[in-house]
This record gives sequence, C-alpha cells and structure tokens, in this order.
Amino acid sequence: RASRRVDMRRFRPNIVVTGTLPWEEDTWKRIRIGPVELQVWQRCARCLMTTFDRDTLRRDGALDVLRSFRERPGPGGNASTSVSNFGMHLVPVAGCPGDISVGDTLEVLERDPAREQEWLAKFGPRWKLSLRFAVSFG
Repeated sequence: RASRRVDMRRFRPNIVVTGTLPWEEDTWKRIRIGPVELQVWQRCARCLMTTFDRDTLRRDGALDVLRSFRERPGPGGNASTSVSNFGMHLVPVAGCPGDISVGDTLEVLERDPAREQEWLAKFGPRWKLSLRFAVSFG
C-alpha cells in the first residue's frame, strides 16, 4: 500500500517472524516458539518514535499509510485518543526458563475468534491463515 518500504528498526522488535500474511499475528491468542509457550496478550500501541527515520533522525510521513488502516480508537471508542498498532505483546506462560533461537518454528496453538473475524474483514477470505512460521530476531 505504501509507495516505499518502512525500515523495521523503527518498531524495535525483539522477535521477527517470517512467512506470515500481513498482520496475521493479530489473530493469534497462544503460540509456541521452541519450548516456550506464549500468550499473545495485546496489540502494541506505537509511540511517536516510530515516525522518525532511524538513519536521518528526521520525522517523516512514512507511517501515514500504515496508520490509515492500523489505527484503533482509544478507550471507550474515543477517536481523540486513538493509537496505531504494529506488533504484539507476548507473555511467557509455559516452558520457562527456556531458550528460543533463530530458526525455531513458531506454532499457532490458538487463535482469538474476534480478532480473526476482524482480520478477515480487513484482508478478505482470499488469504489462508497458517499455523507454522520461522523465527528470527530484530
């Protein structure tokens, strides 16, 4: 949708998953990476720092397109406190302590039905949601 690529470093990811459909992680409720099971707790609201180019440190409009369909109303549906969501917060729930490594497989154990319906409404049924992906680190 955007006219140029946005550098992933803006989002400061800890774990990067390859092979997913766009924003497929929105649908996940529980996942396992290697021996560690994680609850996909909530979407990650992004701060102002993601609007800065990491190389020039200048603020730009690169995220305007993403914001146009990733923005959600704030508490109580308040549009004036809306947030842009990119990424997910994960909470380890089993297999800890345990190590996850580059190349481990991410397995989707459970999807959130409401989030899945929201995702399908945005991206359509032409996409098939998957259950296994490769892991790397940001």
